[in-house]
Amino acid sequence: MNSQQKHSKKQKLSNVYGSYCWWCGKSMSINELTIEHLRPKSCGGSNSLENLRLACLTCNRFRGNSLFPPNVKIK
Repeated sequence: MNSQQKHSKKQKLSNVYGSYCWWCGKSMSINELTIEHLRPKSCGGSNSLENLRLACLTCNRFRGNSLFPPNVKIK
């Protein structure tokens, strides 16, 4: 995805799910959120909206390419 496609997908995801981390629930601006693949691309996931959610950088990094939720505790 190029930067314009990422911005468009982030906006669509925010409109559907809100502007918060899918995993920890922390509310953030759309610019602070990253695009998260529910099924990682390395495990056959796609860039379709059905496979994407918004996540904070901490949760996205801790989850990596796992198929499971991140094991992270946010204060």
